[in-house]
Amino acid sequence: MRILWITPWFGNYRIPVYDYLNKKNNNNFYLICNSPDLSDLVKQKLHSTLDNNVYILDSEKRITFGKGGNTTFANSTLTIKTVDGLYKQIKAINPDVVIVEGFGSWSPYGIRYALLHRKKLMMFYERTKYVERNSPWYRTLYRILIGHFVDHFLINGIQTEEYLNDTLHFKSTPKTLGVMCADSFNLQKNVRNTSINDINKEKDKLNISRDGLTFLFVGQIVERKGIRQLLTAWRKHTMEFPNDHLIVIGTGVLEDKMLEDYKDITTIHILGSISYDKLHLYYALTDVFIMPTLEDNWCLVLPEAMACKLPVACSIYNGGTSELIKDGVNGYAFDPLNETSILEMLSNFHHVNLIEMGEKSIQIESNFTPDKAAKRILEACKSVLK
Repeated sequence: MRILWITPWFGNYRIPVYDYLNKKNNNNFYLICNSPDLSDLVKQKLHSTLDNNVYILDSEKRITFGKGGNTTFANSTLTIKTVDGLYKQIKAINPDVVIVEGFGSWSPYGIRYALLHRKKLMMFYERTKYVERNSPWYRTLYRILIGHFVDHFLINGIQTEEYLNDTLHFKSTPKTLGVMCADSFNLQKNVRNTSINDINKEKDKLNISRDGLTFLFVGQIVERKGIRQLLTAWRKHTMEFPNDHLIVIGTGVLEDKMLEDYKDITTIHILGSISYDKLHLYYALTDVFIMPTLEDNWCLVLPEAMACKLPVACSIYNGGTSELIKDGVNGYAFDPLNETSILEMLSNFHHVNLIEMGEKSIQIESNFTPDKAAKRILEACKSVLK
């Protein structure tokens, strides 16, 4: 069975999944992706993991409609992509199963090939009803029409399943849930190997108090991630808990403004971009991970933090909250558009056993590890060929 996955972009978290699929499928797993969308670190790992089974193209052209500006909210623009040589490469691989990522982007090339050559078509899909609340009618209609040719959906969780069943009317199409995961194995190992000396050195560098709690945010510093709402509430939080600290890691259009607006608050540390291979240090020195997103499919940094034995707090507007957050058990769900909800959530962590919560996080996240996600995907591939 030859499996081909077509996707222009992904991060480090996918590489263990691809590695598992290739090894368990007798080195018959193939990947086509887009060079400008990948970091040098990811490219390096891909070549060492998949060797000649990965094809990194550099011929994409884009036409974008709409006035999205700097927003990253869904459906703010419509982008049509063309890729010279993509269809030819698909034909050369001659897969039995084609996995495309969503309905747009590079997917039409894989869908066309599967239909013309009578191959099995699977779709990796992440969107939820909430994320697609502003989807224009023509986009929804296109998905309904194209989706009838999909043999099997690979999805992250129950909120995506609801969208496919209720909005797009694909209730009868087989679906495999739980295929999204974080790079939990490597992060866990790196966190365990982080020395107390390194942790204390970084805390001293940032002047982090040993008497309070340290919260961590990792993500884009953009409106969609809810960072503005979190930092606004943090001012009030530190009036009651002056020894707490918040570390913000990431870049985006709001970074300069946030640096300027909160330069007087010594408990907020906006660090900018941190290399992925150094990120474990901040998971190791943190007490609680927080994600205040206003719109997300299935935030991967959340299971990353859980794998690192952290209690977690996540917005109710994240598609993965249903599976990953058990209120009062491993953390709390909260509404980032309600400042009282943010403040209550931050305060709650001062009145619970954080070690026990961290242990529960690991237990819950253990169902979404790379090997389990890859195993589900491989079994789904086998099922469509039967």
